[in-house]
Amino acid sequence: MKISVALCLFAASALPVLAQEDVQPTPPPKAVPVDPKLQPDAGRDWYQHGKNLYDAAKLNPDIDARLVGYANAIDVFTRYLNEYGGNENADAAWWYLGQSYYGSGRIEDAKRCFHNLLNRFGKGLYASAAAYTLAADHFNNRQYALAAPLFEKQAQIATKPEDRQRGNYYAGVCYDLQGRGDNAADFFQKVLTDPEPGNAFRTKAQFSLGRILARGNKPEEALKLLDQVVTSQSAQDVRGEAAVLAGVIAAKLGKTEDSDRYFMLVLNTPGMEASRVDAQLSLMKARYDRKRYKEVVDLFRQSDMKATGDKEADRLMMAAKSYMNLGSSVEALELFRQVERMALPDDTLAFEASYFRLVCFFKIQGGHLPEQVDAFLEIYKKSHSKDPRIHTALLMKAEALLSDKKTVEAAKAYSEIDVSLIDESNRAIVFYNRAYCQSESGDAQGAIRSASAFIEGYPGDEKVPRALIIRAKALTDSGEPAKAIVDYDRLIARKDEPALRADAWMLSAELSKQQGNIDDMMARYRGFLEKADKPTEEQKAKANYWVAWGLVKKEKPQDALAFAEAARKLDAKRYGKNAGQLLCICLGALRQPERLGEELDLAIRDGYASDLPEQLTLWAAFQAYNAGRFQQAARFYALTADEEDPKSTMKDNWRFYGKSLLEAGEPKKALVAINYALEEEDSQALRADGLFDRGRAQHEIGDDAAAMKTIDEGLALHPQGRVGFGLNILLGDIYIKKGDRASALAAYAAPAENMDPSDRVGKPAVLHKIIKALEDTKDSEMSGRQETLERYRKMMEQFPDWKPEPEPEHKPENGKKDKAESGAKPEAAKK
Repeated sequence: MKISVALCLFAASALPVLAQEDVQPTPPPKAVPVDPKLQPDAGRDWYQHGKNLYDAAKLNPDIDARLVGYANAIDVFTRYLNEYGGNENADAAWWYLGQSYYGSGRIEDAKRCFHNLLNRFGKGLYASAAAYTLAADHFNNRQYALAAPLFEKQAQIATKPEDRQRGNYYAGVCYDLQGRGDNAADFFQKVLTDPEPGNAFRTKAQFSLGRILARGNKPEEALKLLDQVVTSQSAQDVRGEAAVLAGVIAAKLGKTEDSDRYFMLVLNTPGMEASRVDAQLSLMKARYDRKRYKEVVDLFRQSDMKATGDKEADRLMMAAKSYMNLGSSVEALELFRQVERMALPDDTLAFEASYFRLVCFFKIQGGHLPEQVDAFLEIYKKSHSKDPRIHTALLMKAEALLSDKKTVEAAKAYSEIDVSLIDESNRAIVFYNRAYCQSESGDAQGAIRSASAFIEGYPGDEKVPRALIIRAKALTDSGEPAKAIVDYDRLIARKDEPALRADAWMLSAELSKQQGNIDDMMARYRGFLEKADKPTEEQKAKANYWVAWGLVKKEKPQDALAFAEAARKLDAKRYGKNAGQLLCICLGALRQPERLGEELDLAIRDGYASDLPEQLTLWAAFQAYNAGRFQQAARFYALTADEEDPKSTMKDNWRFYGKSLLEAGEPKKALVAINYALEEEDSQALRADGLFDRGRAQHEIGDDAAAMKTIDEGLALHPQGRVGFGLNILLGDIYIKKGDRASALAAYAAPAENMDPSDRVGKPAVLHKIIKALEDTKDSEMSGRQETLERYRKMMEQFPDWKPEPEPEHKPENGKKDKAESGAKPEAAKK
């Protein structure tokens, strides 16, 4: 709402209360007073007697005596008019009878007398006075429609120029107050054209006519008349009022200098104090209309003058709005509060001040704004439900709640806003923020509607890409993934917002994955990797991982390797485990045991090996064992072994776990696994093999007595080939340790003689043992020793490249061997 000082200034001036003294006829009696003794005249005597009583009563200071005097005068004038109504003083008698009634407080009787006077005589000094008195009574009671014709009557029958001028002037005032400007202008014009000099109402009529012309869109004519008042010799208060109105009109005509001159005249001229507040207010408005807000504030601060009522509220309001436009929200806020205190709660000005106070509070980010908006709405929402400011206040509340991350409450506030009622510049942000808050608060359908309104209504807005993301997520939450992907594709097709385009690739790929469309998922992730601008490491890692995952699902392990490795390299913390699992699966499928072993060791280190398929782990263990990587094989077999429930683990797993540990130099641990395998083994050949392994483990931990028993148990099964040779060689080793070379030579003999020469490891190893034993044996201890030794040396020549492994002085429990040291080669694992 604009502050309109002109409305105040164009209103009628403060109206006078018209007193009876203003219309006393002069001279009061029409007849010349004479001594009644010299010229006897009963009618005249009665009139004079009544007049004397009236004059005496009027001058009596005692109220009771005065009333008695008026009562006596009424009695005399009444008798006079009854008996001498046709006398020459009859019109005067009616007049004084009416005045006596007035003096007695009998107003209606007085008015009846004046009406009789007008009706009976119609003209003359007393009729004119009666018309004016009746008009003044109606005027003072704001009965302007009744007063106007009586003022006209007075002007028509007046015998004196000043009465005629007064009647015409007040007739114009009455018509003006009825909103009949044209009629009023006619009577003011009569005052101005009255030929008699010394017209006391000329200046007032000029002012009133100027005001009417200004209202009637004739500002130039109005200004001319008002300027005449300003430059006249009239009373300063009239000149001041005219100067203020002239200044207002000059400002509207763009005559800035003239406008300021009029206002400054009022501010600086003694006697015009009554109009100074209006002048200051008008100066402020003139500058406010030209958006010279600093000058408005300066004028406000330079003067301590205060108006009253609505004018003071207007003054404060204009200063407050100027402070607000200058960015001084704190100063403006206090002035708006003052306006609120001055006005009634349901007043339009109070509503406006309260609204602007909220605006200032919003700008300074004051606390508890939502609560203040609620208080404002409690007072004004019902009566101003369609006012844009109500809905802008809701917008401020919603924005404050959103700033505090209270998206549920903010969504509710945004939903209460009638977007059609707020400023066009704010509508887009309402739709967008409403969509965001609805999405965050779980109102998917609301988010879809709001985002759609924003996207369709403001297609060129820079936030459209974000709105597409919001709508797509809401569509996803609503179970409409196909529509969501359409929005993501719209975003991908754009050239702006590269970060959001990257998000669109990622989110749409995730949707395709959820729908089981692996090819589309991979295409989107690959599109992201190839085209996304400045993607984050986290995003690249995720895309690489899911491409790898998809390729594994599509049985393309070779293609998947690079993506899985990239995912782990980019974000090992997040994708180290899952990418490692994919790599293990791919390497297993590609039959690359060494790389698989490396990956499986990483899985063990990082704690996710147990998540891999057991068949894959066993295959890696078999391959490691066969390749002689016994420590690695033992680690892998350990993943499949359950010592708390040994029977739940396959006996072959225990068997090769034990072998791996044995070859890795951990005989104690190996013994546990070997025993678990033997407990379940029912095959004679495999049992003999297990007994051979147990004997080795027992021998290596120094329990040769137990080893001898195990060897005897094994040999009792009559094993052939590798196992039988191995048991004899082990037996020979124990005898050598005991110093019983003869028994050792007997044990070594069968393997040395019968092992296949194609065994390029076991055969030379046992030959080496028997040659060493023969070399350490004396001839006296064995007949034919030398011939036997030469024969074995001759056999050894078949293995010129074989070298014995150096024997450590002490073999620790964790001897960490990767190759077999026993004379017999370990059995190859069979899948």
